Order: sequence, then C-alpha cells, then structure tokens
Amino acid sequence: MTQTITVTLDEASPQILRIPPSKPRSHFEDAHPYLPSSSDLYASSPEDLVDKALYTLQEAGVQLIEWKSLLYRRMGVPVIIKDYHYLVPDDDLPRACEVLETTAGLPLSLPPPLLLKTGGDFYAKAHMFRVSRATSLALAQHLVLYPASLAAFDAAVLTPQPRLEAPADPRCRTVLVPAPAAVYASMLRMMRAYSRYASTRVVLESDLSELIGYHLYGLEDGYVDVDDEEACEALGVDARVEDAVRTVREWREGALLEGEEGWEAGLLEDIVSGKRTVEDVPWAGDCFAS
Repeated sequence: MTQTITVTLDEASPQILRIPPSKPRSHFEDAHPYLPSSSDLYASSPEDLVDKALYTLQEAGVQLIEWKSLLYRRMGVPVIIKDYHYLVPDDDLPRACEVLETTAGLPLSLPPPLLLKTGGDFYAKAHMFRVSRATSLALAQHLVLYPASLAAFDAAVLTPQPRLEAPADPRCRTVLVPAPAAVYASMLRMMRAYSRYASTRVVLESDLSELIGYHLYGLEDGYVDVDDEEACEALGVDARVEDAVRTVREWREGALLEGEEGWEAGLLEDIVSGKRTVEDVPWAGDCFAS
C-alpha cells in the first residue's frame, strides 16, 4: 500500500527550495550600452586615452584641476595611479561629461554599491569614465571628474603645471595644480562638513595622515612608531616635526592657509606638532566646533 506524505515548509524549514538573493554587483557597469568601434577604443593604453580626453576637454574650454591620487603623488605620497582625478567648474561639469561620452567616446561607468558605501562622496559625486577594457574592481581604470565645489579651491591658489603620468609626447601638457597649503586647508574644511564616522571623512582622515607623513615630515614610509625611540632617533623625527611646524607657521603668517574663519591654520599646526590628531578635526554637528 502506498502512502502519500505531505511536507509543509514553514519559516524554520531549510532554504533549499527558496530562490537565493542575487549577488551584489562587484564590478563597474556601463551606464549606457557600449558599442566598440571598428578601431576598438581600448587598443590604446589608459594613459593615451586619458591624454586624448584631457586635451579634448581643454579644447572645449573646460578647466581641469588636478586632485586626489595625482595630486598626492605630486606631493610625495607614493600612491599607485589607478584612476585619474580632476576637478571641473560646477557649471562646466555637465558639458565636460557630454564631451567625454560623445566626442572622446569614453563610457560612463557606474561604481558597485560597495564602493559607494566605503568611499562615500568620492564615488557618489564622481563622474567616472572607463579608460581600461577591464571592469573588475581590481583592474578597472577611470578618468574621474568631480564638481570643483567639492574641494572649493580659490582661483588664486591654482597654477598651471606639467601633468604627472603623461605620455612622452602629451597632447595635454599642463593642468591647474593647487598650492600645498591650500590642499591641507581644503581637506580640513571637507572633513568638517561630514559627520564623525561618515565614510567620506574616514577616507579624508587617512589621506591627511599620509600627506603629513610623506609631504610635511618627509618620512620615506610616511609613518614611524612614536613609541620606538630608537627608530625615531635614527630618522631624526624631532627635527622633522620642527621643520614641518615651521613650514605650517610660514603658511600661516603668509595667509596661505585660506579660510574665512581662520581655524584651519591653528588646527593644522597642532596636528603636525603632535598636540592633536587628525581625529580631532571638527565634524558636522560637533558642538565643540568653533
């Protein structure tokens, strides 16, 4: 005799028959369908594609301000140049993006949710144009444009300088580069605009620490354990700190640490001297912020 057994799945039942959730996207995705031309855009190197794109933007009258990794490399931080970051005047940004898509033929790239979560506005406000065939997190390379208001450099602190990471015979030869003092002041103001544990601020804290270590202290590794007296003595840390403080004071006396409220100069000097740390930079909603 055959018995019929009926099984009812409840909330405690194994999930064997349930459709698993889709995996989060872990790669960059083109915002619009990309149709490679017969000549194949990615037959050129990322460096050449960036050079052509920057030249096209400049020919269209778009002002380019070096930022992020390229700027940090210029200031002595041995960062690997994977993406090419530039600030563009806010009013010109829509036109610049259109030029890159329609004239330069670069696909607009959408970052995966993970980067939006960990990188904050460095991805949320970024306009990323892929210059590599690869789309994976590890290998994809982009020309990245941001609204200039994000860093808010005054025109007076910008000077034309030869590009970094340019081909041997570049089409785009110079870009605008902010003065070092203005870079620190901008970072401090940006940090103050975000909440204490916002991902954008966390990234800025790390970037500021590296800049101080490599650029102001001139440490080859960007960092030294202050509790290691032998290492500190061998590296002449005390003298390096004194020199760095002297540099910041010169910036302060020359009013080079721009800022309407004037708090940036004193705070940077305290951080460089060791009286305070990058975590002491005021944040949005900080009741002790002056």
